[in-house]
Amino acid sequence: MDFWNLMIKKDDWIISCVEHLRNIRYLCNPSLQKIKYQMRKRPLEGINKDLYIILNGPSLQTQDLSSLIGKSTMFVNRGFMHPLYKELQPAYHIFVDPKMIKGIWPVKWIDDIWKLSPNTKILLPLKWANNPIFSPYKDKIYWLNWNLPFYNLGVSGSCFSFGIQQKFNKIYFTGFDANGIGYEMIKSSESHFYGNDKELEGKSTKQFVIDLLMHSRHLHDLNRLASYCKANQIQLINITNGGLLDMFPQEKKLPLHKGK
Repeated sequence: MDFWNLMIKKDDWIISCVEHLRNIRYLCNPSLQKIKYQMRKRPLEGINKDLYIILNGPSLQTQDLSSLIGKSTMFVNRGFMHPLYKELQPAYHIFVDPKMIKGIWPVKWIDDIWKLSPNTKILLPLKWANNPIFSPYKDKIYWLNWNLPFYNLGVSGSCFSFGIQQKFNKIYFTGFDANGIGYEMIKSSESHFYGNDKELEGKSTKQFVIDLLMHSRHLHDLNRLASYCKANQIQLINITNGGLLDMFPQEKKLPLHKGK
């Protein structure tokens, strides 16, 4: 093992230990364990179905998502701003970023989603279940209760974990360009299909040091996930138009807008 692979492995061990320690308090919380048990008693949702995960990369502007109308789709974060959101009537919408519980992202986004698509299931982390800001929605939320053993996948990891747990036949994903940090560093307004996240503007070089380390870990864990899927015969398929992710099987499944 060369030096750099040893450093990566060292980080794997440290992060795994930290995550296990962080999870102890949730494992010891009786009310959260009760909710977890209730979620796991529900029938599996993916039997004989495919899942289409729509992430928010700028490449999404080049693809025509209308071919996904009537299919099981999943959006994340500000994805409800997509012009076809109402037509697609997504089956699922996920938030896992702590910006929501910190008040940076308004909880009323849940109401905004239901105005557009009343039957969309909102998926949130189990550890948020006792947070009072979700009390008005508590009985309508699916609380995410299983995660892949890779800790730097962000919201995409929660999407993949849910799809795998619920045994969808094939899990397709698009809008996963994995190059958003590059747009942030050059102060571009095109890091997402809807523009950029205003709350991320004005970062210092010190913050970019952390972000670049996290992005490195992100790509590393995506490679680990690809190996995991191959070993476990899980069909996780990249249908993004372009992007960095060469570790997953790729298909050109969605039509492109003319001139894109």
